Amino acid sequence: MQKQQAFVMWIIWFVFLQSAFAYHFVLGDGFPSGENVAEPMASWLWGLCVVPIVLATAVRWWVIPKLKQQSQMLIALIVGLALTEAPIFFELFLIGSEYPQNQIVVLMLSVFSLIQFAPIYGTPGVRAET
Repeated sequence: MQKQQAFVMWIIWFVFLQSAFAYHFVLGDGFPSGENVAEPMASWLWGLCVVPIVLATAVRWWVIPKLKQQSQMLIALIVGLALTEAPIFFELFLIGSEYPQNQIVVLMLSVFSLIQFAPIYGTPGVRAET
């Protein structure tokens, strides 16, 4: 494994992690605050936010460990990170300001999912065996 590709993977991961927070200030009005409206949020919105995170988790723990080349790991990393960040856009544009507490839940799920993609698996000299 090459150190330069590992460095690129770490930079990409870090940028995705930071952008998860930056989107709220660039596309929204900062972090959501306040109480949800009394009416419950539609269940299909929850599904729309959770399914990409489940798919990203499958990529991280079932697909990436089977890959041997860093270039393949990089592609899987980007696919997983994109799946993980999709719910952030859903909560910003579809959930909206009526459910600020739900927005925070989706943001935190996405951030925890982003953290699992830290590319230790693509770093030379690190053996992460399960």
